[in-house]
Amino acid sequence: MSHRKQRTDTNCLNCGSIVAGKYCQNCGQENIELKETFFQIILHFIEDLTHFDGKIVKTLKFLITKPAFLSKEYMQGKRVTYIHPIRMYIFISAVFFLFIFSGDTNNEPLKINNSANQANSGIVFGDSTYKTIPAYEIAQKSLPIDKRDSWLETKLKKQQILINQKYGNDQHKINAALIDNFKHNFSKILYLSLPIFAFFLWVLYKRNKSYYFADHIIFSIHLYCAYFIIIFFFSLVQRVLQFFIDGNLDVFDAVLFIVLLLYFYKAMRNFYNQTRSKTVLKFFVINALNLVSFMGLFLVLILLSLFNI
Repeated sequence: MSHRKQRTDTNCLNCGSIVAGKYCQNCGQENIELKETFFQIILHFIEDLTHFDGKIVKTLKFLITKPAFLSKEYMQGKRVTYIHPIRMYIFISAVFFLFIFSGDTNNEPLKINNSANQANSGIVFGDSTYKTIPAYEIAQKSLPIDKRDSWLETKLKKQQILINQKYGNDQHKINAALIDNFKHNFSKILYLSLPIFAFFLWVLYKRNKSYYFADHIIFSIHLYCAYFIIIFFFSLVQRVLQFFIDGNLDVFDAVLFIVLLLYFYKAMRNFYNQTRSKTVLKFFVINALNLVSFMGLFLVLILLSLFNI
């Protein structure tokens, strides 16, 4: 709230409505004098900053320490106190992907065989005899119809030829292009997986009429945000420890996996308020469904990467 003098006029300078008090009941703008000193500008900035920082701290604290608490608060209408779920998801996911993909990759060629010409073998989906698409098409036309490649095989082999021509059969360059394209599309896969995950929850809890699909979306957003923060923290600690420890830090991955599962279970238990037995059963079902959906989405991601490099 500003400490500047209130205007004597009752018209809102923002929307033109009649202001009955200090704030416009239509748009919420404070009815204060236009002119402000430099000190007042700085003071206003500090007030907004501390208010926003306070909201961030409170939101993140409850997000991590109380699984599903924010989702329940949102359902109960307590929304101004915390950062809006969608705004929080966009911000946290952006920071997460910047951090996760900030490290340099060595882009080493895949070790498919021990041949000395491996670096120049290019990428191979199947038969690598054909160096040009016309040569491949002529060879296919010479075969009986039942012996020709299927539609998918044709697409893959033609793409193989195009990729090898584009990168001069240099597997090092091809791998680098695939990894770069994979990074750009990975976030899209997670964005797509969220409504799918919410749909699975909607199916599992369909009998409970008090939950709408939007409620499952909000729960999923908060869960994804918590996952991003937890993974971010573990990755940060792991990167720091790598400077001091030369040993294997795979134990971190195991601990992270367990923490994520425990958080998910606790969130389901708190949000849907079902018995432990029902929650455990649905916990295993939803994880199995997620595994299948992620495998499908990753397959799509790999194909998109192959056809867009």
